Amino acid sequence: MDRLSNTSEISVLVLTLRDSVDRQARIKKALDQGGIEFEFFWGVDGRKEHHPLMDCYDAPKRMRTKGQPMAPGQLGCFASHFNIWARSDSENKSFIVLEDDVVFDEIKLKSFLKIAHQLPAHFECLRLFENKTRNHKRYELAEFGQFRVLRFTKGPMSTMGYFITPQAARKFMATTNSVFLPVDIHMDRYWVNDVVCLGLQPAFVFHDYEFESLIGYGSKESGRTILTRLKRELFTLSERLRRFFYNFGLSEKYRGQGSK
Repeated sequence: MDRLSNTSEISVLVLTLRDSVDRQARIKKALDQGGIEFEFFWGVDGRKEHHPLMDCYDAPKRMRTKGQPMAPGQLGCFASHFNIWARSDSENKSFIVLEDDVVFDEIKLKSFLKIAHQLPAHFECLRLFENKTRNHKRYELAEFGQFRVLRFTKGPMSTMGYFITPQAARKFMATTNSVFLPVDIHMDRYWVNDVVCLGLQPAFVFHDYEFESLIGYGSKESGRTILTRLKRELFTLSERLRRFFYNFGLSEKYRGQGSK
């Protein structure tokens, strides 16, 4: 079984905006206390900056599928993670990515860093937090140290903490020619990007509700037409069907055993 490459050089990146000094101070203190080396990765503030990825924003498709535009902060968040993927690709290096508004179990984080080299190459991206979305199934694929690797049939809808390999980074980038969904949903669409949605149990990254989101989702538009609502429902149905058939065709290495 092929193992991950360059795992001895796995680095921890903390995604943050340059102005978020309070967030940086808090998470730096926590990582320093745990003796965990890390690097701040400067994100894109979509409210103030332009990034080439934003030129891929497909506003008509967004309105057809969701009925409301993406907020500048959402596009900036997407661009920020895209930059991380590009670095993973260019350096051919795996990373643990933490957003600056998370808390974590330092013992479990360090334990994961020690066993990451044992992961098979087809475990390309792992979410490090609990999947709390409704109506999803999880299957246990393997056990490494104190961790179990799970496959989710529905994504966790967050990017607050994940482990990513260059293989996954390249797949995520290759499917960004048309941006119309937030970055976490883009990552969750494994039937499009071919990065199977995996997670760890026990999880060790958690959201710190002390901080408000900087993304700025915008207000939901009211008075959507019947046609707009119909298009949205058709898109949702299409996504569910594509997800079902992708799961049906998964190879044996992703089948696993049912996990409660």
